[in-house]
Amino acid sequence: MEMEPKVSIIMPTWNRAAFIMDAVDSVTGQTYQNWELIIVDDGSTDNTEAIISQIKDSRVQFYKAGKIGIGIRLKNIGIERSCGELIAFIDSDDMWAPSKLEKQVRIFYDYPDAGFSITGGYNFRIPGEPLEYFYKEREGIKYDNIFFSFFRSEAAVLPQTLMFRRSCMTVIQKFSESAPFSDVEFILGLALEFKAVILYEPLLYRRLHDTGYSIMNWEKGYYEGIHVIRLFRHKGKLPAKMARDALFRLYIHSGEEFANFKKPGKAISNFLKAWMNKPFSIIPAKKTGKLILRYFKSSRVD
Repeated sequence: MEMEPKVSIIMPTWNRAAFIMDAVDSVTGQTYQNWELIIVDDGSTDNTEAIISQIKDSRVQFYKAGKIGIGIRLKNIGIERSCGELIAFIDSDDMWAPSKLEKQVRIFYDYPDAGFSITGGYNFRIPGEPLEYFYKEREGIKYDNIFFSFFRSEAAVLPQTLMFRRSCMTVIQKFSESAPFSDVEFILGLALEFKAVILYEPLLYRRLHDTGYSIMNWEKGYYEGIHVIRLFRHKGKLPAKMARDALFRLYIHSGEEFANFKKPGKAISNFLKAWMNKPFSIIPAKKTGKLILRYFKSSRVD
C-alpha cells in the first residue's frame, strides 16, 4: 500500500473479564498493525481494568467512562478520543480473524468511492467451532449502494464488522445518544449516503454466551427491527412493498424465536402480524398450525 492509514478501534466493555483478553488478542494479532485500540469501560465491577493494565502495548488505551449504560455513548467517547482515518468497532466478548483489518483497509484503496465496508462472520460458543454463518457466501465481495440490501435480508447490520472513513462523520450525524436504536440507524444512514463493500469472508467471530447481548437482548433487537423499518418507511426512503416484505420476514423470524423461548402467545401474535403484511401467504398459517400441534402434543404428554 502507498500509505498505511491508522485504524481507530473502539471497544466498549462492561464486566467482560472472562472474555476481554480474547478480544484484545485478536486485535494485537492482526496482520495489519497501524491501529489504536480504545477500550471504553462502562463502570465494570470485575477485574477488567487489572487485566488490561498488564498489556504492554502503547496502542491499547483504557478509559474509565464511569457507569453510563448507553452503548452508543460509549462508542462516541471512543470516537472522540481517537485519531485514525478509519474507524472500526469490536465487542469485548468477540474476536476477529487475523486478516480482518488488512483486508478491510485494502478495500478503501480498491474502491475509493466506498464510504464503508462490512464483512461476513459466524456465531460460536467454543472458539474455532462455527455455528451459524451470517451469509451463505463465504468468499467474494459486493460493491454497491446496499441500503435496500439490509431490508431484503441480504446484508447484516453488525457494528462489529463495520469499518468506515472518518470523513463520513462530516456527512452523517454522530450517533444519537438519545435514540435507543442508533447503532442500526447510523449504519443505515451510512448506506443512504455512501456506497459500500460487503466482504463476505467470515472475519468476525461473534461469541454466544448466557450473559451476551445477543441472548439477553434478542427481544429488544426484534423491536429495533420494527422501529427502523417503520422509520425509514415514514421518511420515504423505503418503498411500501419492501417495508411490508421486511416486516413479514421479521415477524416470522421473531415468531419462531418466541416459540423457541416457550412464549406461544407472542409467537402466534407475530405470525398473525406477518399474515397482515402478506395476506396471501400460507406461511403464517402453517407456522401457527405447527406451533399449536406441538403444544397440544406436549400438554398430552404432561
